[in-house]
Amino acid sequence: MTFLNPAILWGLAAVSVPILIHIFNLRRTKKIEFSTLMFLKEIQQTRYKKIKFKQLLILLCRIAFVISLVIAFARPFASGYLGAAGEIPRSSILFLLDDSFSMQERETEGSSFDNAKKKLTETLGITADNDELYFSPVSKLGLQGKNVLYTDPDELKDSVTRTKISDVTRDPNEIFFYADRILENSSNPYKEIFYFTDGQKSTINSLNPETNIFGKKGITKFNIVLSSARTGNNISIDTVNVLTKIFEKNKSVKIKCTVTNRNTFNVSNKSIILYFSGAKNYRDEKVIDIPAGSSVETEFSFIPGITGYCGGNIEIVDNILADDELINDNKRYFSFKIPERVNVLFISPSTSDLDFVRLALTASEELMRDSLNNSADFFVIKQTGTNDIQNTDPKNFDCIVIAGKQSFTQEEAVWLNSYMQNGGGVIIYPGNDISIDNYNRVLMKTLDLPFINPSFGNAPESQPFRFEKIDLEHPIFDGIFRSSSGQDYIAGESPHVRSGLNILTGQNSIPLIKLNNEKNFLVEYTCGKGKLLFYSVAPDMKNSDFPASNLFAPITVRSILYLSNRSQFKEAVTGKDYFLDLKNFGTVSPGDTLHIVTNDGTNSLIVRDSNLVNLKNYVVNTSNYRIYRKNNLLGEYPANFNKKESDLEKFTPSELVKLFREKYKTEINVFTPDEKLTASILSARNGREIWRYFIILALIFIASEFYISRSIMTQNQEQ
Repeated sequence: MTFLNPAILWGLAAVSVPILIHIFNLRRTKKIEFSTLMFLKEIQQTRYKKIKFKQLLILLCRIAFVISLVIAFARPFASGYLGAAGEIPRSSILFLLDDSFSMQERETEGSSFDNAKKKLTETLGITADNDELYFSPVSKLGLQGKNVLYTDPDELKDSVTRTKISDVTRDPNEIFFYADRILENSSNPYKEIFYFTDGQKSTINSLNPETNIFGKKGITKFNIVLSSARTGNNISIDTVNVLTKIFEKNKSVKIKCTVTNRNTFNVSNKSIILYFSGAKNYRDEKVIDIPAGSSVETEFSFIPGITGYCGGNIEIVDNILADDELINDNKRYFSFKIPERVNVLFISPSTSDLDFVRLALTASEELMRDSLNNSADFFVIKQTGTNDIQNTDPKNFDCIVIAGKQSFTQEEAVWLNSYMQNGGGVIIYPGNDISIDNYNRVLMKTLDLPFINPSFGNAPESQPFRFEKIDLEHPIFDGIFRSSSGQDYIAGESPHVRSGLNILTGQNSIPLIKLNNEKNFLVEYTCGKGKLLFYSVAPDMKNSDFPASNLFAPITVRSILYLSNRSQFKEAVTGKDYFLDLKNFGTVSPGDTLHIVTNDGTNSLIVRDSNLVNLKNYVVNTSNYRIYRKNNLLGEYPANFNKKESDLEKFTPSELVKLFREKYKTEINVFTPDEKLTASILSARNGREIWRYFIILALIFIASEFYISRSIMTQNQEQ
């Protein structure tokens, strides 16, 4: 037995009223002995026991009356969930159609998606004229302005017919959250959900007990209508990663993709093509073989030939249904930005302190000009004194280089901290006369970074300290060394270090270069969204010959490029939260209208009303998304599908019932693809509301109480 209006059951607390009345009456009874009536005492004791027993019966009748009345108003039903034939009450029914691209798999009479549409239309035949009908494709749940209540069943059928496959995947927790919001305002006691899906394990398996909307939230029943029984054939591109982390003009970009064969048979000669939508519309093709149930990684390398935001996609082509039934997971997008110029701020007490750094940047710039035939400056350098930091706007610079600064004021430390928290990159070269105490107490404390120690000892001229270990996996050192290990090159090209600052590692830090005295030569610190590179020596010849070594120029240039690389956008997943911090765009003001444009020209508008904007409702198709303010391109990010959707393994009906029983402690109906749907639903719905029986019981108990009370009154009158 289940209750359609379970909130009324709180009324069972009213059973305490007759109990309290009974106890109160007992306390009012007083014994008064009369000597002239002592001979009647034995007779009175017998009658008193009978009266006491009848009073107990009255109490029980009153309690039973209250319980029966409360249960009747709670509307109990049994053997089904929509009452007996001829008395089906007004219902609120939500139809959910799984439009994720896994529904593309083929069945005998069409795709799984086509079967789901037919079954949904068939289910409409069991609804009554006075039912509230709601419908939504799963991908459209939660989108503002989407009307899901239908007063005309024919209009609902048209909406079902027009629904198309989507790139959006939603897990059950999201589905139940939005389903509850749709049905929460319905006044009908019967609220049921029909979910038409393929029963995909990879998505349904993520049930969270905290999202349970059944029973306690008034959902009468949850029905899963399966549209597919077989596991389709599929090959998918699961990942696309841009391996290059530092982008330069006229330099190669490396991209790697992972292709998975989810079939039980091998696939040969599968063509994978990279398209780059740059100035040259680059195209490259690889042909691969993929064993059954395994993945193959493929790498592409190309020179974009342009600057700014650019991107493309990697795609599986020449698909055949025999080995690949899903189309939407055959393409993934990528995007990156190649800087047109890098704005660098030099801060030092003397302009000569950074002469070697300037020389390294100039040499690198000349090489770029030769290869691109471009006379424009790539590194735009501004020099300022160490006492003028706060008079400079950090937003105008991609990287800040500080050399020889003896100490920091608290205001300067806060200025640097704010810059790095918002993604800025800083390089610090210490001078010989820096205040260790000031650096620790002011700078490192403000940045919440490990403290530094005084300089390590002087090495003899004959045995200077050398590089012993370099983090070769770090982007700064990518391509610098000739061999894969780099150790031979390190030994031969290492600078001679006589002394340096003892910089330590700890929380939010990693050593990039270590010396053979076990001291750190270069450490990277993470501060908010930004980074700090701290060298143990100044870029001069006083304590080392580092500026004269062959490693100085490439490490210096790539360090600045690495720290300047903060315009890259992370990948978005269709239908998921994607937050964009508009504070990073200095040209955007409150109230500005932004345009979000996809590859196919779809144009969406958003009005900035806060710094943090969630683009979830705009990221519904796989594509490269470009963000404009008027004609000014602010950024570009790729949006790709959830790779879970490519896994077509399914739950059996019994597994689904067990899963919901374990996770939600509730029973559901699961209808298989081959059963007669209408008959099965009507059979599952067959039941009867039994509130009338509890009303009759309540009347019987109140009549019994009245009869027993009259009996006691008659007995008292006879006495």
